[in-house]
Amino acid sequence: MRQRLIDMIEAELTKPRQITEQVLDNILSHYSYTLDQIDKFFAEEIANLEDYEIDILFSPIFTPKVQDKAMFSKILDEIEVDKDGIDEIVRELEKRNLKANLYVVLRNGDEFYEKRFSIPLNSVNLKRYVKLLNLDCKPSKEFSKMIETTFKDKSDEVKAILRDEFWKEEWREEFLKAYLVYVSNQGDASLEKFELLLKILRGNPTASSIYEIYELISDVIQLTEIQVNVLKTGRRQFFNDMIEQSYREEGTDKRPQSEEELRKRESELLYYLELRDEIGYIIENMKEFLTINTARRFARI
Repeated sequence: MRQRLIDMIEAELTKPRQITEQVLDNILSHYSYTLDQIDKFFAEEIANLEDYEIDILFSPIFTPKVQDKAMFSKILDEIEVDKDGIDEIVRELEKRNLKANLYVVLRNGDEFYEKRFSIPLNSVNLKRYVKLLNLDCKPSKEFSKMIETTFKDKSDEVKAILRDEFWKEEWREEFLKAYLVYVSNQGDASLEKFELLLKILRGNPTASSIYEIYELISDVIQLTEIQVNVLKTGRRQFFNDMIEQSYREEGTDKRPQSEEELRKRESELLYYLELRDEIGYIIENMKEFLTINTARRFARI
């Protein structure tokens, strides 16, 4: 099983990866190459770069996204990986002398075409990718089963999101378990709303229990309400009188409004209001699920 995991990581590392606009801009601006010379950069210049330059340059390409991490959720249900295991995986992959297969999409008039480059996979890129998969931070077996029951076909993605040391904190995992019990009983599990809940928790890393988060959520709602009202009225917030005057000299604020942004904020506001009610219900009626949180609350008092 461990070998299968390593093979899966190798397949991901060596699959074709598009050189993003950000990476391309850095190549052209920092290393004084033109688009016509991009082949020369990969053939000659890249071999002269220091490891830290390689890391900075290609970090956007070799930073796994949630969808990338989700591919490993199922196999991680079957095996355990600790920090030493991650180091062993890195060493095994380094021995394989892997190639990074990159491509860039260019335009010539109305025609688009690709240029492809196969270069030795630098150790710093390999280490970045493997370590950021967070293979050693998977949810506990009990928590994992609850995620599967609640989110079903989205469970691999949720497990990937929660594969982080931040969520191993006892009070956070305890509350999230209680929340999944509540949501499952309601028969309505919204991944979008769950991600906003995680965003609130992430945004308050010094909180020591869900009780503190509950106290803060009203501020989140108030801020979101202001954002919604601003987008609805078209009157933007200004934080400097002179700037506001310059924008309103002609009697109108001409900065662009976004209907899409308004819809997004309205949806978030609705979810935040629901989350406040849900957290309040859990705190009031599901205390048996919050022993660690309750203890922390009284310790703080």
